[in-house]
Amino acid sequence: MEGYGKKYHLAVGWNPIDKDSGGTSDIICMKGYEMAEAWIITGAAMTKTAAVTMSQGLNVTTCATSLPFDRYFDSGCHLKYDGVSTHTPAAAGETATGGSSGATGYVYADRGDQVILYGRDETAYTDNEVLTFSGGKTAVVNGTLFNEDIMVPRTATSDTFSITADHDANRRFMIPISASMLTKPNDCISLTIGDPDTAIMCCFFILSNCRTAKIPMPTAIYN
Repeated sequence: MEGYGKKYHLAVGWNPIDKDSGGTSDIICMKGYEMAEAWIITGAAMTKTAAVTMSQGLNVTTCATSLPFDRYFDSGCHLKYDGVSTHTPAAAGETATGGSSGATGYVYADRGDQVILYGRDETAYTDNEVLTFSGGKTAVVNGTLFNEDIMVPRTATSDTFSITADHDANRRFMIPISASMLTKPNDCISLTIGDPDTAIMCCFFILSNCRTAKIPMPTAIYN
């Protein structure tokens, strides 16, 4: 059985478009839902770093109060390695750089024979190249990237995070918003992105945990 209309509802923040100068999504009403996931998918490379923030409001025409959040998800992948210089794991947040390819990514977790990365640039790591971590550990790449569809949990700082110009082309980001995060009586949300310069991207919201059993599920674009 399909999930759309029964388990979740999808509402568009903005369709794929050049977001030069940035801007705010359409306002989404959570009145009928307990959970919303705000997604951004980026396309072409950006030339500026753009901050992402969330807002809350009373209705689908007014949404201007800051919505605090401390978690989001970032595109991730796995990379196997061997030939390590030390069995001490690389620390979260270290940079992992390929010696011949020049590929870079950031460490989410080092599991001893593979590393989970986020924020990887568009350059591919090369099998058997030296992998250097910014903390000093070295290893040898064993194969190629895999599990490129995973999402890695990240921590937002001061209710925002940045999509960076050098690492975040063709990436996915998601902010989970629960109804309990909104300040009553607000039940509407929107997402704003700063100026990424020329960049094709889209934004959409997946709403779930419907408060009443309805088929089709309640609209999210009207109060």
